[in-house]
Amino acid sequence: MMVRFPRPAVLGGLCALGLSVQSLPPPASGARSGTVPVVPVVQGRYLIGCGGCHGVQGRSGQRVVPDLAGQVGYFLCTPEGREYLVRLPNVAFANLSSQDLADMVNFVVFTFGHDSLPAGTKPYTAAEIARLRADPLRMADLHLYRDHVVRGVVRTCPRARALHDYDTAQAGRESGRDAP
Repeated sequence: MMVRFPRPAVLGGLCALGLSVQSLPPPASGARSGTVPVVPVVQGRYLIGCGGCHGVQGRSGQRVVPDLAGQVGYFLCTPEGREYLVRLPNVAFANLSSQDLADMVNFVVFTFGHDSLPAGTKPYTAAEIARLRADPLRMADLHLYRDHVVRGVVRTCPRARALHDYDTAQAGRESGRDAP
């Protein structure tokens, strides 16, 4: 199934992301000239729910919002990291069914994760998503918890040490050592 975004929604969403229609991939072959871009449903859900901050291709202003591209798969090196991705409030409370959320999280992990995915990574199931989102993260210092999770991930997958770049930048902003 594909989603056709009405032109105002596409243009407004693209502007919010700092993009233009020209930066989208060309229409599928056979599409009429001048038609609105068509995006697969799962990708559209990512763009609407996550892409504004994490970027269309999973690349963000990593000092402010963590990059997903080339890094998100590392979280699946540990059970705690795997759970963390779904228990994040913006993920856990997404207005999607558990199956739709599983599809979207799998899209993110397997599309943007690239070489960061551990060998043999299994996709999330709707049942796993339902269990994890029933216990969303509820803490005052989410950045401190993320740092704890990342440290565990890096111990298991040393190649994941770049995940600390976001935590280091965040700690600098919070302490006033680094201007946003």
